[in-house]
Parts: sequence; structure tokens; C-alpha cells
Amino acid sequence: MGIEASIILYSAIAGLSTIVGIILVFFYETLVIRYSHYVNSFAAGLILGIAFFHLIPESLHLADDAMDYVFFGFLIFYLLESFIVIHSGAEIHYREKINPLHQKGIIMFSGLFFHSLIDGIIIAVGFGTSQKLGLLTSLGVIAHELPEGATSFSLMINSMQRRTALLLSAAVALATPVGAIGSLIFARGLSEVTIGILIAMAAGSFLYIGASDLIPETHEENGLINACFLISGVTILYVLSKMLMI
Repeated sequence: MGIEASIILYSAIAGLSTIVGIILVFFYETLVIRYSHYVNSFAAGLILGIAFFHLIPESLHLADDAMDYVFFGFLIFYLLESFIVIHSGAEIHYREKINPLHQKGIIMFSGLFFHSLIDGIIIAVGFGTSQKLGLLTSLGVIAHELPEGATSFSLMINSMQRRTALLLSAAVALATPVGAIGSLIFARGLSEVTIGILIAMAAGSFLYIGASDLIPETHEENGLINACFLISGVTILYVLSKMLMI
């Protein structure tokens, strides 16, 4: 499969995983709340493994000052989520603690849409580097898009009509392939250093999502079981990465 086809396919799958999260909340909200700890713990293991084992080493190979941009990627996502974006996991349990700004549905939608655009760019940059890195970054995006879709819809229905929340959440899902295809069209011919910087920032975003959004879920309840799911995520990622051909 060519690079272009891979980017389109896996970004579409990532978007679909967001839609799956929306559908699960729409029909099975109680069930989602009950088992979300385990999903988030497993996703955290995958995402952190991708960042530490693949994105950071690859970025250092391409750009000498890559670690600076890992930090910038982490900081950008911190600022983004502090002001306009909900987190991928915890708030689905604690709606009464939502920042008042998050009650503004259109602001929440804008932040989530931008976040998903970045996810699409991350997938495109991954495949632009190698097939293996593209597959692994896609796996990381897909892993956190599902709980993000569930959480975004769960929060939006508190501040707008259910139908409107459903339509806007679907638009958030479409933003991932839009970002990937946009990168495919407008970001051709980037230098190795630029690609290294983008990969480093992707690593920073994965570290933030894993450490700030998902890992806190492992401490909520059933800590030992959640830790096992996290370790399973890292282990499966490691095995998959060894099986994939560069």
C-alpha cells in the first residue's frame, strides 16, 4: 500500500474510532463509565510506549534539538487543554467538576476539532517518515480517539441539544482525516530536520495525553488491575513494533 493510501486509510480508521466512542456513550453510557478505567489504562500504555520507544528516538535521529520540541509539544497540549479542550478520559466521571468554559459548547467543539486536526497531521508525518512509524503513530491516535469521542459527546450533551452534540462530535471525528489529507497536500517536500521537529512535537503530545489525561485514570479504582492494563499496552506495543518491518 502506498503512503498516500495508508495515510487516508488509517486517519479514516482513527476518525471511526471517535465515532465508535460517540455511539457507545449514545447507547451504553453506564457501561462506558464502568469500564473506561481499563480502556484508558491500556491506551496510556500504548501511547507512552510509542512516544518513548519510537517517536523520540526517531526525532533525535532527524533533528539534534528534538528534545526541545518534545517539551514544546507537551506544553502546547497543556495550554490547549487548559483553555479550550476537554481531556480524553477522566471528566466523563466528574461532570460536576467541568471548567465553566467547557460548558460553552461551540468553544469545546472548536478545541476538539483542532485537536483532531493535529492527530491527522501526526499520522501523516509518521507515514512520511516510514511505514512502521506511520502504523505506530496511527495506533496511538486510534487508542486515544475512542475515549476522546466518548468524553466529548458525554460533555457536549450537557451544554446543547443531543442532536447538535451528535453532529458536532461527528465533525470532530472527520477532522482527523481532514488533517491527514491536508498534510498530504500541503506538506510535501519537508526537510528531514522539519520532519524530526514535527515528530518530536507529536511525541510531546503523546506524553501529555498519556501522563495527564489517561494515567490518572489508573489511580481512580482497581489500581492493580489498571496497572496491568497499562503494562499490557506497553508490552503489546513493544511486540508489535518488533514484528513490523521498517
